[in-house]
Amino acid sequence: MNTEFEKGDQVILLDRPLGHPSKIRGVIVGVISESYFNVLVTNGYSKGKIRRLKSFEIKREKNEEDKKW
Repeated sequence: MNTEFEKGDQVILLDRPLGHPSKIRGVIVGVISESYFNVLVTNGYSKGKIRRLKSFEIKREKNEEDKKW
């Protein structure tokens, strides 16, 4: 199982062709397999919809806990 993402993680959706972060955010609501996740979109045009995304289409949003020096 991929330990990079877990249920409840806040993520940023990435631009597909280039892999740059977009302004669209979401929350992982389900883990389908090692590389597929169900993501609830929290803003933007698809707000409130659940999308099935691959691990290379999302990036974990930085939290204060992740910023350890």
